[in-house]
Amino acid sequence: MFRHLKTKLTLAYGGLLGLILLAVAGLVLVSVAHSARTNVGAELEATASVYERLWQVNEAQLADNADLMSRDFGFREAVATHDSETVASALENLRNRLGLARAFLVFEDGSALEAGQGRSLTTPAAVMDAVLADDHASGLLAISGVQYQAVSAPVMAPRRVGWVIFASRLDTNELHELESLSPIDLSASIVPADAEGDVNLPPVPNGMIRASTPLDGFGALPAGQLVLNYPLKAAMAPFRPMLVAIAFLAFGGLCVLVICSWFISRTLTLPITRLDEATRQIASGVPVDLNVGSVDEIGRLAQSFSVMAREIELREQSILKMSLTDTETLLPNRRALYQAIDQIDPHDGGMMCVAIGIDRLSQIMTAIGQSATNELMATFGARLQQHELGGTTGIVASDVIGILVPVSNGLSIVQQILDDVSHPISVSGELIDIELSAGCCEIGKYGVLSPVDEAMVALQQGRSRRERVQLFDVDLYGDPSGTLSLMSDMVTGLSDGSIFLAYQPKFDLRRGEVRSVEALLRWDHPVRGKVAPDRFVEFAEETGHIRPLSQWVISRAKADREIMAAAGHDLKMSVNVSGRLLTDTAFLDWAIAELDGACDRFCFEVTETAVIDDPKIALANIERVRAVGIEISIDDYGSGLSSLSYLKQIPAQELKIDKSFVLSLKSHSSDALLIKSTIDLAHSLGMTVTVEGVETADVLHLLQAMGADVAQGYHIARPMALAGMMDFLMAGAQPDKQSVLGALPSSANRKSAL
Repeated sequence: MFRHLKTKLTLAYGGLLGLILLAVAGLVLVSVAHSARTNVGAELEATASVYERLWQVNEAQLADNADLMSRDFGFREAVATHDSETVASALENLRNRLGLARAFLVFEDGSALEAGQGRSLTTPAAVMDAVLADDHASGLLAISGVQYQAVSAPVMAPRRVGWVIFASRLDTNELHELESLSPIDLSASIVPADAEGDVNLPPVPNGMIRASTPLDGFGALPAGQLVLNYPLKAAMAPFRPMLVAIAFLAFGGLCVLVICSWFISRTLTLPITRLDEATRQIASGVPVDLNVGSVDEIGRLAQSFSVMAREIELREQSILKMSLTDTETLLPNRRALYQAIDQIDPHDGGMMCVAIGIDRLSQIMTAIGQSATNELMATFGARLQQHELGGTTGIVASDVIGILVPVSNGLSIVQQILDDVSHPISVSGELIDIELSAGCCEIGKYGVLSPVDEAMVALQQGRSRRERVQLFDVDLYGDPSGTLSLMSDMVTGLSDGSIFLAYQPKFDLRRGEVRSVEALLRWDHPVRGKVAPDRFVEFAEETGHIRPLSQWVISRAKADREIMAAAGHDLKMSVNVSGRLLTDTAFLDWAIAELDGACDRFCFEVTETAVIDDPKIALANIERVRAVGIEISIDDYGSGLSSLSYLKQIPAQELKIDKSFVLSLKSHSSDALLIKSTIDLAHSLGMTVTVEGVETADVLHLLQAMGADVAQGYHIARPMALAGMMDFLMAGAQPDKQSVLGALPSSANRKSAL
């Protein structure tokens, strides 16, 4: 909420001391209020005591007058004779003379007379009960809803013939007289009890102080209470000037305190503010010279901070230099080259990034060691840095140094640089010959990758083409991101059914029936449509997805073969296995365990080049697979660099002639001679021969005449899903069988077919 320390300090100190002042003022106010309440309460109690004494005095006077009246001889005789007029007149004379509010005579029979009235009244039962219980009853009596202080005295003539009751009214005047007796301006009221004798006092009004004293009832009649109220505001009035003075002093002291705290906080936080500004300058890379004229702890902190800032600046320069330098060769590194590329002005005519690599550096390092190789790269980099046609350099790989050159001079300038720096390099007194290759890219032309990476790709493209200088070929590079996406889709396709196996029959030309099928991958991509197997299988080999793909194929082929066998078609299943997996012993262990007892019903088709990378392990694994009963077939024979030595070493039972020889096959053609010689060679090595790409009856006729064992192609049947293959087998393949057999030449004319 508050961004400045001085504001926080000001509020902290000012607020704390302000709270102390407010607390003191509050305590004073509470103390004064308590004192006022105590004093007023004492006054109210004293007033109540006075009124209680007045009550008793008034009661004694009334009792004396009543007793005097009851002893009067003439009055007693009038009462005894029930002379109502005389009794009423006597009562009236005495009431006027004594200043009484009301005067009554109650007869033994419950009738009554009031002073000044000649008619007879009925005495309330409660009053009658009171005088019967106590001849000299006294206390609070309600007459016609008005409260009176009443006393009674018996009239004896000589026996009791009635009672005299005198009552003094407790009206507003009486209460005002009581209020006037108090030294404080209070208000008095009488609260009578209800019929049950309970006195329900009204709630104390806000700002009032109350005291009360009980009043006795007339005889057994309900009593009441005298209630005295006094406003607290009036009680606090004498203290108001003092409280106002305290409030002004507290407010003034708080203001002075806040101002002083602000000045003190500002003095304390000024050096800290300068430290904060210096920190921001360091963060933005601006040199800092902090000078705080204080000699206290903050001043020493500022001096230490200034020293730290200078040390950080030196370390930052050192780190920056290290970040732009290769630690092994002390040449500028890839980051330095990127930095130079970022600083290129696009209006300068364009630049090329060239990746110059030393060929066979791994073999050189094996011969001379890592340290000497680092020295070799450092010397080579120094040559490039000193070349007049080159620009900024940077080592971008262990055997590659990047350099920037103008686009305007074309590739000829790169060729000239290679010629100028390719002479032998002396390392530890020994001359080492170097051969150089270069990959080039025009910065900003394609933007497929970073300029350095495009140059590195161009270098690899040139080495694969055996070109000394190669310009980045974007078409050859293709779309690796699309490849990754395709592989991700392939993993999904294995589970959602878009990738499936199709089966193509292999027709046994000697038996005249289908005795085996080949499992072929098919992919109906939901977006790309039909994806060629050659494309995604190749990508799977490059990205490492070939193993899970091959495992899925073997498991699916096994399950489908069991379905065919259950329907009465116990066929041998041929499955293509990537050459990369022939050296993967763990994969072959899995495959043998997966096929288990059905190994003799499977054939693994491999290419003859599958053993080139590691012939020893590949051939050993082939022998192991063959030992458990899985047949080996050499696939696509003749499509690559066929080698008789590998053909001799690979222990295969089947040789498949590539369809490229078959599609254009004619009698007496060179393809026919090659196929015939291959068939004879395979037979001499103990292998059967399967010919792919059979699409016409004439080709089938020729292959039969040449001695081929198995034919496979569209003329026999196209690849079909499992359901279609089952239909094909259930139909017995009779139409195709008849056409095939009808096309077969007899043994007598096979030779003429060649």
